[in-house]
Amino acid sequence: MGGALLLRRSRASSASPAQASAPAEPSPLPRGGEPERAALDQHDTQHEAQAGCGFADQGFGVYERWRPLPLGKLLVPPAHAIRSDGGYDLLIHFHGAEPVRKVLAPRGMDLVIAGVDVGTRSSEYARAIEGGSWDALLQAIDREVESASGSAGARVRRLVLSSWSAGSGAIGRIIERGSSHVDALILLDSLYGSYMPGQTSLAQGQLAPYVALANAAARGAPVFYLTHTDIPTSGYASTKEAATFLLRELGATPIAVTSIGDEAPSAAPGAPGDRAAEAGDALRLTRMYDGGSLYVRGYAGAGPGEHCAQLRLLPAILAEHVLPALRR
Repeated sequence: MGGALLLRRSRASSASPAQASAPAEPSPLPRGGEPERAALDQHDTQHEAQAGCGFADQGFGVYERWRPLPLGKLLVPPAHAIRSDGGYDLLIHFHGAEPVRKVLAPRGMDLVIAGVDVGTRSSEYARAIEGGSWDALLQAIDREVESASGSAGARVRRLVLSSWSAGSGAIGRIIERGSSHVDALILLDSLYGSYMPGQTSLAQGQLAPYVALANAAARGAPVFYLTHTDIPTSGYASTKEAATFLLRELGATPIAVTSIGDEAPSAAPGAPGDRAAEAGDALRLTRMYDGGSLYVRGYAGAGPGEHCAQLRLLPAILAEHVLPALRR
């Protein structure tokens, strides 16, 4: 893979990976030979609900409005969230900007939030940030933050990347290029892989940038939080298969979580508050792995509701794992 990964090390001590302690139209399910997930129509809550992705809209919270970007759109928090030197913490989320706004904006968190929706296939997200598009996006965000906050010389201090479903196409390109420092990575039912020709197993060396990030995270480097469901795929590796492969590459073994219904998420030690009351059985935890700053969570379910419910995990992941690591 091209480009060296540029990672900011945290203050956590080094540690080797070890076993964990203790349709509606559009369909959000895969339809073809590559990860293909339907983008949510940000203007059509009826379609969103039909796809199993209905989220209560509590407004923009402390954020004024979406600000347009050359690619996607931006939420800028009040000026007090921007440091005196212009530094700010940025979350860029690929695929599902409106659901992310609905689950994050009412909670604040002092984050600049960019949401990018460009299509239904991972390849569309990969193409969207090729060439100079990625650098142009970061520059445009700096300008918007400076304009909105009045902070001269606005610049990204900490960068968090997240994706849901097909949005990982963009994430893959970014970390392959190694052109940006990534302080945390969150993949919500979003990491897929390719099979070896004529087989249903991933080739050695597959997902190499993610394996490198996971290795670094297991030693206390940037947070890497990975979730998967049991949704099957045809012609390529599912998120569950990809997560299993990644852990195997690290020599790490997840632990099984046995619980019933809504109790599952909170029953797991160290698991974030997974909004089980909102999502019900759609967030039933089945396995987990914690090692350093690497977190893997597996959830039951193989339908649209389970897939969409993964987006509800984002606030707790940020509040309980990512932001404390960034701001310590």
